[in-house]
Amino acid sequence: GRPPVRLAFHARGGAVLATAIGASRAQVAVCDLAGEILARAGFSVDLAPGPEMVLTSVVRRMGKLLAESGRTVADVRGVGVTLPSAVDVETGRSVSPAVVPGWGDVAIADHFTARFPGPVRVENDVNMLALAEQRRRPEVDDILVIKASTSIGAAIIGNGRLQRGALGAAGEIGHIKVADAGGAVCRCGDLDCLEAVASGWALTRSLAASGREVRDARGVADLVRAGDPDAVRLVREAGRRLGEVLAGAVNLLNPALIVIGGDLAYAYEPLVAGVRELVYQRSSAIVTRTLRIAPAVLEEEASVLACAGMVLDQVLSPEAVDVALSATPAPLLG
Repeated sequence: GRPPVRLAFHARGGAVLATAIGASRAQVAVCDLAGEILARAGFSVDLAPGPEMVLTSVVRRMGKLLAESGRTVADVRGVGVTLPSAVDVETGRSVSPAVVPGWGDVAIADHFTARFPGPVRVENDVNMLALAEQRRRPEVDDILVIKASTSIGAAIIGNGRLQRGALGAAGEIGHIKVADAGGAVCRCGDLDCLEAVASGWALTRSLAASGREVRDARGVADLVRAGDPDAVRLVREAGRRLGEVLAGAVNLLNPALIVIGGDLAYAYEPLVAGVRELVYQRSSAIVTRTLRIAPAVLEEEASVLACAGMVLDQVLSPEAVDVALSATPAPLLG
């Protein structure tokens, strides 16, 4: 017999922190409980000094952003982190040396739980990109997502589910060997890896050697967009190398869609032209009959929004909401 009460979700009743750590740049953000960005910052990173220095810098920048957004540590409900390494999502540890030595078997989550309350979710950066693309295209169950940036990685959505592999290392296509690479030395120490001839760092090195002022994969893409003939030629050839590897993956996995993202995707036309040439030339007719190739979302905030969404899925799960409501309704309802 009581009059009805209307409850509304209180998106500003807490905050989540998100960071997308790449091989050369990182983004950090403070988001509300609806995933809206309240404050964001990007900065260059160098992974070579090791995880302690990089992660300490990220935590410090998160604290600064919290203050700028008018929030405090007590408002934090969780943290989302992505990095260019295979990840054990249960423990929050990296399980491969990523793009440089020193980043294998690192307790990534511990750096954040020591400073901020709430759960910490850690994920591989390409897997996170794939999950974000899956949300954009819920009608597609089989997607192969490529991140062509400083390094090259892939993620696989099969039958609507992210495929991690036995050790969480599925998608390491950057270290598949390619033909006629001339003994190119990869950063992993091996020879003739795809990354050694087609990644952002390889193209940057080639263009810098020819006198171009370029520092990273985004700079390579900028040269392409400015019409630099050498940059266009190198990116198209990188696309062919990538297509050479993807042809095998397409035959094996039969995806409905290939999505290409990363900094080199800002030079999408010559890159995808090379990819298409080799994929359609070397894959069987049946697996390419309805295959589509499309660009990923390239907005700067896309990575941190995906990170925020990842941790919000846990923070706002039915189990977590029940726990919060049993304590106090203030964080979620108003």
